[in-house]
Amino acid sequence: MNKRIRTNSQFYVAGTSIAAAALLFFCLALRPVQQVTPQACIPRSGLPGFFRKLEKGKPVTIAYLGGSITEAPGYRIQTEEFIRKTYPSTKLKTINAGVGGTGSYLGVFRLGPDVLSQRPDLVFIEFAVNDAKGDSLKICNAVEGIIRQVRRANKHTDICFLYTIYEPMIADYRRGVLPASVRYMEQIAKHYQLPSINLAYDVLGKMNNGTLVFHGEKDKNYGTQVVFTLDGTHPTTDGHRVYTATIATAFGQLKNRKEKSRKNIPPLYAGNLDRTSVVAAASFTRYGNWRPGTELPELKPFVKSFPDLVYTTSPNDSLVLEFTGDRLGISDVMGPSSGTALLNIDGKPFARQRFDEFTTYYRRSFFFIDSLGGGKHRLTLKLGNAPIDKLKMLRPGDPGERTRYQRYELYVGNVMLTGKALINPGTKK
Repeated sequence: MNKRIRTNSQFYVAGTSIAAAALLFFCLALRPVQQVTPQACIPRSGLPGFFRKLEKGKPVTIAYLGGSITEAPGYRIQTEEFIRKTYPSTKLKTINAGVGGTGSYLGVFRLGPDVLSQRPDLVFIEFAVNDAKGDSLKICNAVEGIIRQVRRANKHTDICFLYTIYEPMIADYRRGVLPASVRYMEQIAKHYQLPSINLAYDVLGKMNNGTLVFHGEKDKNYGTQVVFTLDGTHPTTDGHRVYTATIATAFGQLKNRKEKSRKNIPPLYAGNLDRTSVVAAASFTRYGNWRPGTELPELKPFVKSFPDLVYTTSPNDSLVLEFTGDRLGISDVMGPSSGTALLNIDGKPFARQRFDEFTTYYRRSFFFIDSLGGGKHRLTLKLGNAPIDKLKMLRPGDPGERTRYQRYELYVGNVMLTGKALINPGTKK
């Protein structure tokens, strides 16, 4: 498998020692990628609890955890409609836990507040595309962390992987191999005997028989052919219907599987993120004039995700948090008026610019500081005062109202930890 090797990697395989597992990990990395037999659905242990509730007419909650393909009103809505039509007596609740432009590494931290807090009966995991260029160990640690957190919350919750496709993946599939992100997830799915639905194969099959155009042009007439995407990644409404049809067909293979024991399955990765927490911005000790995000019209769309969203316009203001854990993440908002986040962790400075070539609009974002080591840490977070040549950074096109780029502000939604916050919440000085 094409895995990035690190000297501090920790990899468990069926109880072997870390040293032996590391050697195996190295050997697997050197082994040529194996060809696979195209299989749209690998049922494994199926979704027994989910279908048992459906067939008995009991209330069911489905969570869709993924990126922009999941966030969009596409296969997620269409699948919900299919289930309602097939099981009309069931009261169905769905959770849209898709966040555009994000992968499994953020997903494992979002899982608790966005998904597990609502006690789902089934969790779909859709990160194949957004993890396509990700760090292999981060992906594996995050995805296994998602599985173990779901199982710890409720061992009866069913889990199913969904593998979406974007244009760069076509070459791998044509060579008869799985894209890297799908290979990593399949290894974990096999270990935990979780079902997976590969949505790529039906798309590729329709491409091969001439009934589907993968990357179409807007306003061009393709006759009876399905235009799958207009950008190579995000399906059109008709493209999402191809995904939905694959899922509907797979349901027939997944519903008659016998439930197997889910106890005491050892982890594949010792570094898996099975313990994460999200701490609201209100938990920081605040110094200066931090304001609630509800005061700014451009921040109001993000208040649902970040109820305690705060912002500052002054480099003199700061947020302080003491915490445990080996890494820290900040969920924030980026936009035309964003500046630079300055962090000081245990006396070591970090800077993260919160503006990039796409920042002509406001969007949810995040960043992480990894490898902090265990134990107790102290974070101070401030707005930097260094100027940014924002208009020069933007891609060609109309940047919109230019005065927005003259402001420098820092927006903080929450902090993500592998440990816990240690100070009293909401102290303001």
